[in-house]
Amino acid sequence: MARIIKRGEIWLINLEPGFGQEMHKKRPALIISKNSINFQTNHVIIIPASSQIPAILGIEMVLIDKIKGLDKKSVLLPLFIKSVDQERLIKKIGTISKIKLQEVEDTIKIVLDLKKENYLN
Repeated sequence: MARIIKRGEIWLINLEPGFGQEMHKKRPALIISKNSINFQTNHVIIIPASSQIPAILGIEMVLIDKIKGLDKKSVLLPLFIKSVDQERLIKKIGTISKIKLQEVEDTIKIVLDLKKENYLN
C-alpha cells in the first residue's frame, strides 16, 4: 500500500550517508514539497530538524515545540533544504500548524533571497 505523504508533516528520515557538514543520521524532517509532487514523483523536498537548539536562533532557523511523536523542542533548518527519495522516509511523526508552516515558508524566502524585486529584473 502506497504511503500518503503531505506538506506540513514531520517524518523520521534517514539522511545517511552525509558528506562534510551536511545534515545526516536518522532525524525528523518537515515535508515542504507540494502534495502533487509528493504524489506524482518518488521524491519529496524536506527541511531537516535538530534537537540541538542554539542559544540565539538565526534568521535561517524555525523553532518548533514538542508535538505528538516529537519528544523535544527542535529547530527546523531551511538552510539544509533538499530533495530526497521517498525511500528515505521511515515513519510519520506528526504535523505542524498552518501558522508554523507559514513561518517556515517565510524563512525559506529569506534563505533563498526570494524577494519579488530580485527576480523581476
